[in-house]
Amino acid sequence: MTGTELSQAAEKWFGIKADDGDLKKFKTWLWDNYGGEGPEILEKVFSSGEAAGFLTVNETYFFREPAHFSFLNDYLTALENSVNTANNSPNSLSPQGDLRICSAAVSTGCEAYSLAMLIETFNSGIDRPIPYHIDAFDINPKAIETALRGNYSSRTLREDGSSFHPIAEPYMQKNADFYQVDRSLKGKINFFVHNLMEELPASYDIIFFRNAFIYFTAQSRERVLGNLSSALKEGGILIMGVSETAGVHHLNLAAKNTADAFYFQKINSVL
Repeated sequence: MTGTELSQAAEKWFGIKADDGDLKKFKTWLWDNYGGEGPEILEKVFSSGEAAGFLTVNETYFFREPAHFSFLNDYLTALENSVNTANNSPNSLSPQGDLRICSAAVSTGCEAYSLAMLIETFNSGIDRPIPYHIDAFDINPKAIETALRGNYSSRTLREDGSSFHPIAEPYMQKNADFYQVDRSLKGKINFFVHNLMEELPASYDIIFFRNAFIYFTAQSRERVLGNLSSALKEGGILIMGVSETAGVHHLNLAAKNTADAFYFQKINSVL
């Protein structure tokens, strides 16, 4: 099978334009582990997500692009105020409901844990903590296994996001040359394997989908945005990587911005 055919398979299953070097490594791995690369073998490794370990990027760290976490903190403040005054909340969330957040293409989990750390810290300072739940998924099963273990190297605490390190520190225990995330956070996060080319399994108030959109082909991007939009509640918010926002065009997603952050909000489509 040629590199072009493998590239087409990657686009078909994952919606991405795979790097040529990654495709060569993937081809070698197929022959070493399966003795070939026929249609049945490809279906097995793509449908199981095994191929994702070679063809997807898993760059992540805690509190990456900190303006988005400042935005979430402001959102929580507005939500708390709306609940206290018995007014409607900033979006579709009712005062009786949980705040539902999705961390899409979460890689090894740093983003999801960052979200939980911030919300836990916010809740510790208010009288009526905001109930919440985080769904976090990635197409790569091994990345999700890492997320579930919650063990991270010192590289995951970087200068970008350093203003939030005081929030992270109480939840990260240093063991030798790695950090262990506090187990209490794991009960707030549901980690699972999911392919963004398929519909999401629930509806959310906020979806974080950052620094992954750039790897999808133009045709696949439309499908991915459709799946994300469908999973947002009315008025729900989609937050994407800073470098990706210019490429977002969808009938149900209106571009919005604050002083520091750019985001999209779900609206009714005009018939």
